[in-house]
Amino acid sequence: MFLNRVEVSFDAAHRLLGYNGKCASPHGHTYRAEVFLSRLELSGLDLGVDFGDIKQPLNQWIDAHWDHAFLLNDRDQTLICALQTIPESKLYCFPGRNPSAEVMAATLFHVLQDKLGCDLQRVRIWEGNQYAEYAPDEERSDVGVRS
Repeated sequence: MFLNRVEVSFDAAHRLLGYNGKCASPHGHTYRAEVFLSRLELSGLDLGVDFGDIKQPLNQWIDAHWDHAFLLNDRDQTLICALQTIPESKLYCFPGRNPSAEVMAATLFHVLQDKLGCDLQRVRIWEGNQYAEYAPDEERSDVGVRS
């Protein structure tokens, strides 16, 4: 099996609603998203995947939704209302979920699965020096987050 990996970086802010600690305060990170794909055989050009075919939709989606955005739980109405008073604000709300690295990884996995139509294995979201990874459990396809 051939395993391919594509990585992109982006900047975003978030806070964790209901969290008891520093992450309850609005703050930002430089994130990295890693996407892993597999293929059993190479193409006629001896490629597992064309990296450009993965990076283009990945970058396009992240640029449109997460890059330089405020990532929020849609129940965080105080912060959502405040940020909506700033015309330049870009918001991405997760339905009923906190914007943790885990939720972001699952969300991006499902977005890319629909867009790429290839053998997506897992998605990893780095927040500083740590990461969370989402790989679907084939036994339980109902697990995860859709956005």
